[in-house]
Amino acid sequence: MKYRIIILSLFLGVSMWGVSQTMPSEFEGKPDKRKNATYFSNGLQSKYREDTDGAIRNFEQALLYMPDDAASMFELSEQYYNASRLEDAFKMIQKAAEIDPENKWYQMRLGLFYRELGQYDDFINLYENLTKTYPDDLDMLSELIDAYLITEEYDKALAKMDVLEEQIGQNEFITQQRLGIYKQQGQTKKLIAELEKLIEQEPENARYYSMLAQVYAESGKEKEALKTYEKIKEINPSDPYINISLLEFYEKNGDKEKAFNELLSAIRNKNLDLSTKSNIYDYWVQKNENSKQLNEQVRQCGEAFVATHPDDKLGYLILGSYYMIEQNAVKSKELYQKSLAIDSTDFYSWQNLIISESRLNENENVRQHAIAALKYYPMQSVFYWYAGVASAVQQMNDDAITYLEKGRRYTTDKVQMANFDAFLGDLYHEQGDEEKAFDAYERTLRNDPDNVLVLNNYAYYLAVKNQDLDKALEMSTKAIAAEPDNPTYLDTHAWVLYMRGDYKEAEKHMKKALKLLKEPDETYTKHYEAILQKLGKN
Repeated sequence: MKYRIIILSLFLGVSMWGVSQTMPSEFEGKPDKRKNATYFSNGLQSKYREDTDGAIRNFEQALLYMPDDAASMFELSEQYYNASRLEDAFKMIQKAAEIDPENKWYQMRLGLFYRELGQYDDFINLYENLTKTYPDDLDMLSELIDAYLITEEYDKALAKMDVLEEQIGQNEFITQQRLGIYKQQGQTKKLIAELEKLIEQEPENARYYSMLAQVYAESGKEKEALKTYEKIKEINPSDPYINISLLEFYEKNGDKEKAFNELLSAIRNKNLDLSTKSNIYDYWVQKNENSKQLNEQVRQCGEAFVATHPDDKLGYLILGSYYMIEQNAVKSKELYQKSLAIDSTDFYSWQNLIISESRLNENENVRQHAIAALKYYPMQSVFYWYAGVASAVQQMNDDAITYLEKGRRYTTDKVQMANFDAFLGDLYHEQGDEEKAFDAYERTLRNDPDNVLVLNNYAYYLAVKNQDLDKALEMSTKAIAAEPDNPTYLDTHAWVLYMRGDYKEAEKHMKKALKLLKEPDETYTKHYEAILQKLGKN
């Protein structure tokens, strides 16, 4: 039926060629029942073969030989409808219903058009008459109730619901409709009375109590609501949704502690599905993200998940995140290993396991696990990064360069790209490939112009080569402006000035660098002696 409603809405208002263009308005000659019957029969055969065009031709011919044949009009209306000739279909059923007003099928099809066209006044008038004529047809009565609900004639709808209920007895669907009306009208007393009637009939049905408790809560009757919720626990202590209802109740009333206890009870409730538990946990975390108690609550929830669902990764992920925040890398590592034992494809488990191992300086584990993660996520730059860094730490520079070069191709983030290129620059320089090193530094500064580490290193390496000293000075100046008390950056700046022949300025910055050093450094001392020698002070 929904399909047909959509079709009607698409074609309403479109110009259709009328019935009068298909058939003459007056039949010339005498009616012929025999020919009428023959074409009608042929039309039915075409209809059953789903030959819409053939059916239309035959039923139109049947009408030519008996213009007042309501049965042919009824059938022709359906075929016009199938052919999207909606105006013709409507006119045809109107005529059939007019000729034979006692035929309920003609009237009901006409009603179908009224409803689909949104002519609810006509629909209601028609069905009010039909329900009087056919008082035992409960489908007609239901259709009339629906129409009253759509037109918001609630009192009439309620009256007909009473009639329907007298026929079929207490019915939950009818009750739900009544409840909807009472809620729409704000009639709380009637809402409560209706629910109490349901509870009286089925005193063990916890869902009715839950509905009643919600009405009490929404109408400000907090004591009654709580009493009703407690009744649910009494009737069915393992009810899968009672804890959620109580969580909402306590939260609404500002009792966060009791609300959280209901969250824990919901997680521990084996009758509640895991997906729902996950959703209410996420809801709680988002709602309480600024709470000082949240971290501890996360720990308790994680432990509840693990205890209730030990074969699912969710609890281990939650507890893992808690211990990462607490900087307990040993514990977080253990939990993410358990998560991966359940689901070896989980991205966050791989990522956080590697981060935990990195915090523990377990470089070989970091390297091996990053490489393992790349089997599942070959386009994730984070795993190339850790594989590259861990390789470099272990003096496996060729491998490190390979992973970092691959990883930089899988990131579009400028800062991440700069990190890859900065590390590559240092590795290429260590291998003596200064051309590639300087290219990598240039790429870094294009994406991250304020990267002080690269500004310093690049400037120093240029100074050592006595190359592009103006550029080196510009970079080192920018570095010490960002960190004026960094002795390494001051030493670089002093050496750039030295290579440019500005020995007095070099001496000033070198003195400051030496003063800020916590321990003597041979390189700094040699630089200072070279500067003093140029100044004739050595």
